Amino acid sequence: MFGVPPAIIGMLRQMGAYLQQATARAAVGAAAGKIPDPDELSGWLNEQMSDWDPTIKGRKLADPATRQAAARFLSGVAINLITGAAK
Repeated sequence: MFGVPPAIIGMLRQMGAYLQQATARAAVGAAAGKIPDPDELSGWLNEQMSDWDPTIKGRKLADPATRQAAARFLSGVAINLITGAAK
């Protein structure tokens, strides 16, 4: 499949699962009339991702700062999916 290593596909699959979790949590908040705060959602998602430790060829890819950045990115995408607008 276009020469993409299986480890990358596995990592992207896991990120997709975290995006689903963040989207579900954002949707619950939106249904209750509260637009989720991206930083609050990202803090929650970062906790959910605490055991996420992707590696490729023995190299760790997610230090705490990278994991936090990934959580913030996925939270922003989730909120944009729910609210329908990028801010």
